[in-house]
Amino acid sequence: MSAARAPQIDLIRLTRRAQFLFVREGLRASRANVLIEARRRADSGPTGVGFTASKKVGSAVLRNRARRRLREAARPLLAEYGLPGVDYVLVARQSTPDAAWEALLDDVGNALIRLRADLSAGRGQNPRKSKPAKPRSRATESD
Repeated sequence: MSAARAPQIDLIRLTRRAQFLFVREGLRASRANVLIEARRRADSGPTGVGFTASKKVGSAVLRNRARRRLREAARPLLAEYGLPGVDYVLVARQSTPDAAWEALLDDVGNALIRLRADLSAGRGQNPRKSKPAKPRSRATESD
């Protein structure tokens, strides 16, 4: 018995902070167990993918488990729903390490479908602008 294999897609791993910051300026799709950020890098070429888990997720063991689970969930789903020339960052949430596998797959798949639709429609071409910092008011002494 041979399992049906997902179509092959050329993937590269995002490893540098600058790559993660580049993607952070793009589109986001938030679900209960995962946040996925995406930004078009080129019209064609390999799809970039990175994984991250902050200390909010838990100990190093839990963060590693969360990233491993996201890698396994993303492997077939990016092949199906990922776009060439787009970088994706999958951000673990506190529920990621203990989430039911089917729920995690649903969340990753739904987020990728949403991002694919938005990127195909041309949304997210311009990077998101950070909100300007509010000027700090200084307390003045009154005599």
